[in-house]
Amino acid sequence: MYLRVNTLNKLVPYAARRFIDNLPAIFTGDFNHALLEDDSDCSQLLELYKNVAMKQVFSHPDVEQLELQGYRVISGLLDIYQPLLKLSLEDFSELVAQERVRRLPIASRLYQKLSTRHRLAYVEAVNKLARTAPEFALMEYYYRCRLIQDYISGMTDLYAWMNIGDSWRWNRLEFCKDGQ
Repeated sequence: MYLRVNTLNKLVPYAARRFIDNLPAIFTGDFNHALLEDDSDCSQLLELYKNVAMKQVFSHPDVEQLELQGYRVISGLLDIYQPLLKLSLEDFSELVAQERVRRLPIASRLYQKLSTRHRLAYVEAVNKLARTAPEFALMEYYYRCRLIQDYISGMTDLYAWMNIGDSWRWNRLEFCKDGQ
């Protein structure tokens, strides 16, 4: 307990000072490293903690197994929602406007699974973009990726596991149907 409190009492003010001192560079996007990434004693202390954690905590077989399961679930969810990312700008815009497009049955079902809150955030962000700007397509795609990432990151572990479990069961059925 004391180790944690004493460490935080040193690191938090140091990080805050670095933030304030580098505010102009942070706002312009020119500060391209972590606040505690320098040659200071605080940085060295943090590096020591990271090394201990990697050797003593994160390398434990149970922790590694959980990490691999999490990777499998997240990768699987991203694979499931990949059809939405493969749509053209025009097709995805049509899907957003109509919510269901007959010629896009899988994409329509996937889009319907996304929460209303995340869909509205996507629409709001895209509506702020100038459609005639040269970077419109790139920014739309960025917000589309964010839509899916934000939806997945908001899932509880159980909900994510249930979603990916349904997909894996479906894939096994397809695999068996092929006679293999």
